Amino acid sequence: MTFIDEMIDRVVDLAEMTEPYASIVFGSNPPLNGICMIRNGGYAPETHLNKGMMYSVPVLLNGKHENQQTVLDALTAIHEVLTKHNNYSDVSTDAIQVVAITTTAAPSVIGREQNNQWICGSSFDVSFYWR
Repeated sequence: MTFIDEMIDRVVDLAEMTEPYASIVFGSNPPLNGICMIRNGGYAPETHLNKGMMYSVPVLLNGKHENQQTVLDALTAIHEVLTKHNNYSDVSTDAIQVVAITTTAAPSVIGREQNNQWICGSSFDVSFYWR
């Protein structure tokens, strides 16, 4: 597990403080009536990073539910908790210090599956300082 994945695991823990309708799993496609979180495309963990620099990692937050309002409310609550949090020490690790989480795409409807599950998606950036 990379230090970025460890940081995202801690972001998931913070997001679960909202007590969403389902536990958040790692991945891009949520299970039925589920929620998932994963690094967004465009971030290459193999890229050379210099210590003492600021970086940002794009993260996807997606959900599925048979009730459209349920999934939108859950994703919105997670975004509010993540972006309004005033102390990211519980998300930071030995290698990184998280300094901000900002919404880049607010929760919105992507579509509806044949099984009547609404798919909603959103994204945010995690800005951090690499120690």
